[in-house]
Amino acid sequence: MHASGKAQGPGGWEDAERAGALAARIPAETGLSAEDARALFDLCAASADPDGALAGATRALAAHYERFGGPGARESLPALVLVCAASKFLAATLAARPRLIDLLASRRFAQRPMPLHAHGRTDAVSLARRLRRHKQAEVLRIALLDLSGGSVSDVTRALSKLAADAFDAAVQFHYRRLCAQHGPPHGRRANGPSGFCVLGMGKLGGEELNFSSDADVFYVYDKDGKTANGLDHFAFYARLAEAVTASVGSPQAAPDGGFVFRVDLDLRPEGRSGPIVNAIRGLELYYEAQGAAWERFALLKARPIAGDLETGDEALRRLLPFVFRKYFDLKAIDEMRRLKARAEKEAARASGIDLKLGKGGIREIEFFVQALQLLHGGRDPNLRVRGTLKALQRLLYAGIISSRDRDELSEAYIVLRRLEHRVQMVAERQTHSIPDDPAERERLARRAGYPNAEEMLADLAVHGAHVEARFRDLLHVAGGGPSGENPFAAAAADPLAGDDERAAALAELGFDQPDASAEELSRLARKRGTPFAPDSAHAALGAVLVQELAVAPDPDQALRHLTDLFGQMRNPAAAADMLAASPRTARLLVSLFGSSDFLGRSLLRHPELIDQLVHRGSAPLVRERDDLRNDLGNRLAALPSDDVEGALTELRRFRNEEVLRIGLHDIAGALSVEQVTRQLSDLADACVERCFAMAVAEIEKRDGTSAATMAVIALGKLGGRELGYHSDLDLLFLYSSSNASAFGSGPSPAEPAPPGETDRHVSNHEHFARIAQRMISHLTLPLREGALYRIDTRLRPSGSAGPLVISFEALQTYHAREARLWERQALLRARPVAGDEALFARAYAQVLDPSIFRSVDRSEAAKEMLAMRERMEREIADESAGRYNSKLGRGGLVDVEFAAQFLQLVHGAENPRVRQASTPLALDALSDAGVLSPQDHAALSKGYRFLRRLESRLRIVRDRAVDRLPESGKELLRLARRMGYSGAKAGEELLAEYQKTSEEVRAAFLRVMT
Repeated sequence: MHASGKAQGPGGWEDAERAGALAARIPAETGLSAEDARALFDLCAASADPDGALAGATRALAAHYERFGGPGARESLPALVLVCAASKFLAATLAARPRLIDLLASRRFAQRPMPLHAHGRTDAVSLARRLRRHKQAEVLRIALLDLSGGSVSDVTRALSKLAADAFDAAVQFHYRRLCAQHGPPHGRRANGPSGFCVLGMGKLGGEELNFSSDADVFYVYDKDGKTANGLDHFAFYARLAEAVTASVGSPQAAPDGGFVFRVDLDLRPEGRSGPIVNAIRGLELYYEAQGAAWERFALLKARPIAGDLETGDEALRRLLPFVFRKYFDLKAIDEMRRLKARAEKEAARASGIDLKLGKGGIREIEFFVQALQLLHGGRDPNLRVRGTLKALQRLLYAGIISSRDRDELSEAYIVLRRLEHRVQMVAERQTHSIPDDPAERERLARRAGYPNAEEMLADLAVHGAHVEARFRDLLHVAGGGPSGENPFAAAAADPLAGDDERAAALAELGFDQPDASAEELSRLARKRGTPFAPDSAHAALGAVLVQELAVAPDPDQALRHLTDLFGQMRNPAAAADMLAASPRTARLLVSLFGSSDFLGRSLLRHPELIDQLVHRGSAPLVRERDDLRNDLGNRLAALPSDDVEGALTELRRFRNEEVLRIGLHDIAGALSVEQVTRQLSDLADACVERCFAMAVAEIEKRDGTSAATMAVIALGKLGGRELGYHSDLDLLFLYSSSNASAFGSGPSPAEPAPPGETDRHVSNHEHFARIAQRMISHLTLPLREGALYRIDTRLRPSGSAGPLVISFEALQTYHAREARLWERQALLRARPVAGDEALFARAYAQVLDPSIFRSVDRSEAAKEMLAMRERMEREIADESAGRYNSKLGRGGLVDVEFAAQFLQLVHGAENPRVRQASTPLALDALSDAGVLSPQDHAALSKGYRFLRRLESRLRIVRDRAVDRLPESGKELLRLARRMGYSGAKAGEELLAEYQKTSEEVRAAFLRVMT
């Protein structure tokens, strides 16, 4: 069983007689009609806490009726009941501020953060009151998001942002106030950056705040000096820190009392006895001389959250060598052992069921993750992330933990944090304990999505056991070695075992196809030099590999790939030596084989890329386009200029290495959707450029040179820099007119060529067609290293029936007479990728721009694009109940692209800023221009990111272009886990999120078009 996040019900009335009496008074006390009163009663009866929901909702609605003379809206009742069933604190808040009930009537309330309007406050009291009122409304919104099934990450991120916004408003207000009193600090202005930063620590720094967390912070300023009126910087910034702390955390700051968040400053240098604020240099000296091991843990999640963020970034940059040591040493292991022992003692002292401090609790998960980050982050910068779930993903793809470790700890963390939220939400109490009272325990279980407390406790026991097991094994994992030998793994890896023995052992280890996998192991045993062969020098490695295979996302697939890898090698012993010497590489290799058919097959086709796994920690997350171009240019420059085959081979090796680098960082969760698609596009740009240059050099040897020039124009996803792993390259080839030397960028021939010909009398059209054909051949030719890309030229004028290359004049004539709406739509993404950029600029200014953005009848254009979209959906998407196509289906990626492109065609003439080739940039520009509503911008932008990430995962998990979601079963579960969902119902949660997202995208698309 796994908590779904949505409240269960009903629990049944605890006092039915009292509930009936209260129900009879509802119309008179709340102003609700008899029908709405009955609806309220029924909603309460079906909730996780019927009695609490009815009492809280009635009291809040009565306050609304008394205050405003009218009932709350019927639309607000479901959300109102959901909140009141979960939280007495929020029910009391709604009774005190009944206007908040009106917010619950909006279905989108939970999804939209409320802006903090703190500007214009004239005194500290009014600021504190505003911060607390904002906190009440936002906590209501975030609680509703949580209770409605929002992810733990979304909820904790929203709470962390609420805290950061409060601190920032307080810093801005008090900095201006103190500048007015004492003058600004030296080199600063009252209305500029303050030189003072709030560093969020712990859960706040990691964007993991819960409903009743302290806000762990410390304050830092840039340097010492004096203000304009002679006050020391330290004194100035200390007063600023004290005022900010009071505004956020002191109940005395506002007349009504209360706090935004409790503020905890104990993690600052020297704790409670240390100064409230420190200069950057002072911090540096303190940690160099006195920094303790626990302070490395404290700084691991430190994040600038408010004030002058550049000052905070600089402080953390200076402290990096203290947090992440460059060398792995035994002293670090000893420190970790002592801290782990302390954590175990705390867990043993915890009474009852403590979700945070108890055995198998949140603290043990966080310690496990942070200890491994600190031990390995000095040499692997990619491990330096703040969130627990993100860090688990990075540790997996650094080869430090297994897929099972990641899955079990992630799922446990989500279950524990969700329950922690439900416990704290009841009364805004700082508690982490499951209640002892049986009735309250049953209510908690239903609020968390369980049918009863028994199921909740059983689920907790399972997850707690997983966490305890990983925590006990921490020191072994930290050293990089495998876990203790599993007897079933040893039996399966035994070279003398029969197929039946192997199959029985593999079944015990959880393989789905134990008989087929036993045959694969038998093949490995017959191959000399593998770790599974009778004469292997690395016999122990065989059992280790089987253990790693068993915890891979798809053990059977992983074993097939491993068998193929060893099977194609002449000398498997060399690979066995490498894997034995680097357990992290072995773990990562097996994990990749079991999680990504795409990357697995890439490694099989190019086993030399396995070397990259050994050096993965030094691989940059992001490489810029110029860096890729220069690197590729240097590699090709080392080859003889006439070695075309060698150059094409090196191009393919370069691309394969870069795609593996991007893919590794992608599935590790280190890259955003935009970073993945941009890097894949920049890589394609570099390859196209080189192939074009090679084609020009080869064809000019045969045809001679021309005064005319050529531009290679990218369209589609390449044009928008939105390329995916399996995307074709949409290209258009344009050459200039015969007198193009006036604006061409290439060198002029010694003897001017006749008009329209090369200097060897080959027509320009034929000459440039040969260059295009040769370039396409270079890109698509299947060598041992594979092809570079598939090329699609159907977006050229007249489509497949038109000439491969087109002259400037022909392009001009075509677009003056014939260009249809879909062709103008395709050209919105046009950009030059090779050849004469000046020619493209001239063609865009004189031909494409006037054609694309010519006057358009909005209704006719909408009708045409809707008809086109309907045909794609009907004829290609092939959707039905339970069958979803994330690209072409209803609410798919094409809806987002069509909505953006339609608005660009309609508004691009009068607003040049919206002419963006990239879909996300176009959506932002359209919103800024006021032609795309905030609601539709949010739905389309969020939908784009979710759908592109889903597309990426679909294609990286499978080694082919695929847009159709798995309908059920293990394939859906594996996809969901690669998308970040956890638990037995991860597949169902992914499908629910997809359905919700696609509906929002389709609704926004239709609003834009109609």
